[in-house]
Amino acid sequence: MKPVEQPLYPKLSSIYNKILQLVSAILLIVLMMSIWVSNVEKSQQTIAEHFADTARNYLKQTIVGTAVILDDLEPSMNRKSRQAILQQYINGMAKTNFVRDIHLYDAKGRLMVSSEHSDSTAMSVSKLFGVDPVHKTLDKSKQFVPFIEEIRHNKLTGYLRITFERSLLVASLEQDNQERQAIYRGLLIIAGLVGFFLTRGLNRFSRQGFRAPTTTANP
Repeated sequence: MKPVEQPLYPKLSSIYNKILQLVSAILLIVLMMSIWVSNVEKSQQTIAEHFADTARNYLKQTIVGTAVILDDLEPSMNRKSRQAILQQYINGMAKTNFVRDIHLYDAKGRLMVSSEHSDSTAMSVSKLFGVDPVHKTLDKSKQFVPFIEEIRHNKLTGYLRITFERSLLVASLEQDNQERQAIYRGLLIIAGLVGFFLTRGLNRFSRQGFRAPTTTANP
């Protein structure tokens, strides 16, 4: 007589296992990608906060020094001498490598002093953002970021604008971030390879460990 056919359960079980493994792999990949994206966004936010805090602190420091100089200037001093003293201080504060330029305005918004080597891209905010209708320039606001604040001592005495070169201020943090992301990508690839080989090993173990019994009828 013919041998009894094997039941369909082992075949269906194998299909279900493969589907379950595939779904589990997809969920793990989605989870790992979500963690990676969240980590990248958090790192970018940390870099942005560091840049903003450093820039504001430097701006406040410069404002304090400018306010002290303005208070110490004698009213009888002529305009040229006052500007020379302010020019010397502004040039000194602009020597920091991440400072693009510094502009000092009076209470009415008129330019009093600007740091040396201030090129045409820093003469106006419209040129910096590339919206000047006369001089067509590219938008450099992401590379050169201006910070403006009032100078007050009992009353408004002027405004100070410092343009920072962002890449120089956050260069070390961005380099560390790129190295970290490269490590994460390597770990993701290694995790995927490990999961692949483990899945193949478990499949072989499952196939070798299960043997459907075969029965033959006595003649």
